[in-house]
Amino acid sequence: MPIHRAIKTLISKTGWYAYNTYRKGVHYHLKLSQAAALLDAPREIIEAFQAKRLEKLFQHAYQTTPYYRELFKTATPDISQIPPLEKQDIREQLGRLCSTAFTAEQRIENATGGSTGTPLTFYQDRNYWNQRNLSVYYFDRWAGWNFGEPQLIIWGAPVDLEDDRHRKHWLSTFWRNQYWLNGFRLTDAAMLAMFEQMNQDLPQTILAYPSSLYQFATFLSDNGLIPKWKLKGIISSAEMLYPHYRALAEIIFKAKVYNRYGGREVGLIGMECAEGRMHINCRDLYLEIDSPDPYAEPGEILITQLNNYAMPFIRYRIGDVGMFSAEPCPCGNDLPVLADLLGRSTATFRTRTGTLIHAGYFTRQFYGVKGVEQFQIIQETLKHCVLKVVVNRLWTEASRRSLVQCIQKALGSDVVVTVKFVDSIPLPASGKREYTISKV
Repeated sequence: MPIHRAIKTLISKTGWYAYNTYRKGVHYHLKLSQAAALLDAPREIIEAFQAKRLEKLFQHAYQTTPYYRELFKTATPDISQIPPLEKQDIREQLGRLCSTAFTAEQRIENATGGSTGTPLTFYQDRNYWNQRNLSVYYFDRWAGWNFGEPQLIIWGAPVDLEDDRHRKHWLSTFWRNQYWLNGFRLTDAAMLAMFEQMNQDLPQTILAYPSSLYQFATFLSDNGLIPKWKLKGIISSAEMLYPHYRALAEIIFKAKVYNRYGGREVGLIGMECAEGRMHINCRDLYLEIDSPDPYAEPGEILITQLNNYAMPFIRYRIGDVGMFSAEPCPCGNDLPVLADLLGRSTATFRTRTGTLIHAGYFTRQFYGVKGVEQFQIIQETLKHCVLKVVVNRLWTEASRRSLVQCIQKALGSDVVVTVKFVDSIPLPASGKREYTISKV
């Protein structure tokens, strides 16, 4: 390893140690070992752990959360009798879902851009994030990731930030030893520059949106560019990983793709092992399939988050459809497996200059926008987009202008954006909620 890369890796390992010590305490190595021990444990130990955590969560929710005190009637409810938590419940009952054990300052506000067509604001606490990170560290190691090793990230990189936020982002990526390719704007020039830089810095892993990974791999393939990297693995996350995405990426990068499944509301839900099976993160959540026979008939996925006490998510209907596998995994890990996962689909938009705009750019524009209950953006042509919205009384003309301007900023100032107000946006026959569609 060249001396500069060895020094950079040492700096990064030191940075990771300092960060985790600050966030999780001096014994974070022990905490990570304990997390790994549970996730590697036999099924009966995992189920006993979940039962205790569910009991503790229910008691907390009943005692400190107005919404659940009224819903439960008792501190020890039967989970199968608890009505699922819907996104509409969160929008309408946000204050009553928050625990009185946490002050406003102790709650961390978060939001989705509406990957199910429904923007959502909610709260989490610091312990939730600490536990989430420990689980991410565990599962990402399945793909070969480790603290301090160089990693290429093809994601929604921050854009148009003030100078101080740019500096903070640069410092963060430096000590983490991460290299970011902006998945929101995949220009040929940016992809070529990153390819050349990675041939020098030799990443060990890639973390990427599946569609952005596919676009990058396509660019390399079309231009005869062969990576010199010896990747340990590729982590795909945040979107559906289609078979042709996976196939091309594994051919171009000569490494296995590990699909990671999660949601901003509840964290990491599951990840593929070396055998390609999607194991459920039973340490952080309890997952149910809303189906008469979840091992034979797919149903909607319900998530109970075991660590977020600031605003408990109990039997949350996340918007995906799945089914359990009854077969033990050849990898030897005893975590339950999702045999089938039918999630939400995305589209990559294209500008007249050939720039590719990731769907995440558009959904992010809905973070915190009040008055929108559902949305869908359709690129009809290079010059015309349609924005369908289901709105409520909080919708304003200023919101309409802002969203139109954001779309035009990405696709071109002369692009016509037609805003259509509709009563609902039906789920398509495929079962995959389409919140961005490109016909180009």
